[in-house]
Amino acid sequence: MLTTQQHGQRLIDMAEEALYIEWKKYGRHLEEYASEFFGTAFHVFAVVAMVYVMFGHQSSVPHAIPSVPLRLLICGTLIGASGALVAISPLGKLSGGHINPAISIGFWALGRMHVRDLGGYLISQMAGGALGVFIATVTIPGAMHDPVRYAVLAPKAGLSDLATFLYEVVATFVLGTVIFSFVSSQRFMRFTPAAIPFTAGFLVWWDGAISGAGLNPARWFGPAVALSQWHLGWAYVLGPIVGAVLAALPRMHVSLVPHRPKTSKICHDSRFRSIFKHDAVATTPPPHVVDSMAS
Repeated sequence: MLTTQQHGQRLIDMAEEALYIEWKKYGRHLEEYASEFFGTAFHVFAVVAMVYVMFGHQSSVPHAIPSVPLRLLICGTLIGASGALVAISPLGKLSGGHINPAISIGFWALGRMHVRDLGGYLISQMAGGALGVFIATVTIPGAMHDPVRYAVLAPKAGLSDLATFLYEVVATFVLGTVIFSFVSSQRFMRFTPAAIPFTAGFLVWWDGAISGAGLNPARWFGPAVALSQWHLGWAYVLGPIVGAVLAALPRMHVSLVPHRPKTSKICHDSRFRSIFKHDAVATTPPPHVVDSMAS
């Protein structure tokens, strides 16, 4: 039996939770959208920089490391590290550090995002990808005329359009499976940022010389805008989205409810608020929710 004091506290907790849920659905989430915008810009800039350093004709790295597979492995690991760096930054701890429309859609498919927030994330991420390449045009002007051409995505010669799409599906399926598996474990979710560089390194090593290992529609969009090169855009946008949804699909089954994400943040920090639905870990409510309870 609950005491009167315990019963009162339980009612207060339920009221606070209801206010927080209401805010998640209808509140102002511009800070999260801005975090995804700037986080994606940094990540896509890092992609352009790493590809230029590892494969640019004006770079000394290809001479120092003649092995293309090894350079792909290093490049992918460093690109993954840039994504992990965003995730562990205050920006990523606030928004979740998705910086990838496909991953956001995967979380939405799992019932973790409101549709309105999904739209805000997708717009912010795609615009951030364009900003990242714009910054590269200012800071790495040589990348425009180099064969890497701002890391624009293109399949290897002779690869069909359908095969390009399927490679993107499979590669993003692997990335999504790793992310969703880690964040679905209370024990291992804190290691999610550490898993991403290794996963990205493997995927770029495996697929980088085949379809390009885009894995991210925003990563494709930035160079495509800069160079007005839209060929195979459907494959580099739909491929990752299909791959991420397929990675989420098994967890949608009712028998796997316990194995759904405990958090939709790549690096969860309870000191930061969360706009995501069905969090199974603590988050700090927005100040106005706390103020409402105090009054």
